[in-house]
Amino acid sequence: MKIHSVTHNNRKKVFQIKSSKKTFQLPYSKVDPQPSVSDPVARLFVDRELSREGFTYVLASGKEGTVHSEQVLEYNQDPHYLRDALLYKLTIEAQKRVTASPLSKRELIRRLGTSATQFYRLLDQTNYRKSIDQLLSLLHVLDCDVDLLVRTKATTGRAA
Repeated sequence: MKIHSVTHNNRKKVFQIKSSKKTFQLPYSKVDPQPSVSDPVARLFVDRELSREGFTYVLASGKEGTVHSEQVLEYNQDPHYLRDALLYKLTIEAQKRVTASPLSKRELIRRLGTSATQFYRLLDQTNYRKSIDQLLSLLHVLDCDVDLLVRTKATTGRAA
């Protein structure tokens, strides 16, 4: 995610991050070092050295912190980010299973009914254009069961 602008709100104790599609908030409590009343944000800017995919802030004490856009997306539970994270985890697991499998890659490709090119794209953890369906099919061919666990989040101790 490219960041267009970033501001801070000391009253709410949050950074406000604006991308091309959405505005996000990130609490001071989620960054290190943390801004405070005694050590406020003195300088804040979108970091060009991170290709505008993060921001840097400097506190009055001179302490400096950098936040990557992935931290912002993860905190805000962005659905696209969560999908990509799931794809990545499934791909890494598929890579491990393919390596450990007694089946040849040619046999795996045949059982999937796909081309060698598509098979290798499926195993590429940087390819986010593949579907979760394709990865589940590969894991099925590798004799794996994939279970999805849905659970209630642990409470943070805040009053409801």
